[in-house]
Amino acid sequence: MSSPGSQHNPRSLLANESSGVQENVNTHFDATASYWDAVYRGSDLQGIVYQQRQAAVLEYVDASNLGAGARVLEIGCGAGHLTVRLAERELAVDAIDASPGMVERAARQVREAGYDQRVSVAEADVHALPYESGYFDLVVAVGVIPWLHSPADAVAEMARVLRPGGELILTADNGARLMSFTDPRGMLALTPLRRMYHSLRRRPQEAVSYLHFPARVNRFVRRAGLQVRSGRTVGFGPLTILGRPLFTDAKGVRVNDRLQAAADSGAPGLKWMGWHYLVRAAKPEAPAPL
Repeated sequence: MSSPGSQHNPRSLLANESSGVQENVNTHFDATASYWDAVYRGSDLQGIVYQQRQAAVLEYVDASNLGAGARVLEIGCGAGHLTVRLAERELAVDAIDASPGMVERAARQVREAGYDQRVSVAEADVHALPYESGYFDLVVAVGVIPWLHSPADAVAEMARVLRPGGELILTADNGARLMSFTDPRGMLALTPLRRMYHSLRRRPQEAVSYLHFPARVNRFVRRAGLQVRSGRTVGFGPLTILGRPLFTDAKGVRVNDRLQAAADSGAPGLKWMGWHYLVRAAKPEAPAPL
């Protein structure tokens, strides 16, 4: 499917340092594409958490009440599992990823599901989206924020391509997740020494993901001119001490389910301590002409 909203964007020329960081991220996902494909099919704890995150995202998508043919931009489409779920809802989807390996897998997944006439899959950089302003009814970015060198700029780009009244759904790895307070290594990653921590654990040419507190993600959203409508967290595991799991995988699944149920019921504190933070935001409607 062609993308009539596409156009040349001069901001695609990034600084050399940022380009190097992005190249490391692309290399990481190219090398692990089969792993991420398998995660959404798995029955282990990690697979279940990622599947719960996808289900929560789709709840937000459905709450947007988009009609058939509404234009959706999926950023960081990965192996295409969410892409297919969006196409099933009769949405016109532009799915993009910076990783060529992920784009290839997503395109294959879309073809096999029979939605290649409804979905366009392409390589693109979220920091410089190749679409005209105000083109999309909905932008979805799942698992993207943790890997970005300039998340605030990326969220501003997401807001730019949204039409007035359009919505943004994005996720971030939560700095307030429960493991950050049960594992000393997780706690160190939240201190002023976090940059040193990441630099010490990072090997040359290695991509590093980062945690963000919900309040910080909300600031990215508001500074981009969007209004936060709702937020929640998903996923309570695997819980570790010094990197070692506290529970077997089967017990970890049960613990996750119980903690998630408590969080969903609004348990104080626990509500914001899931692994992934999800936020739904909207671009204000354009003022009526005088």
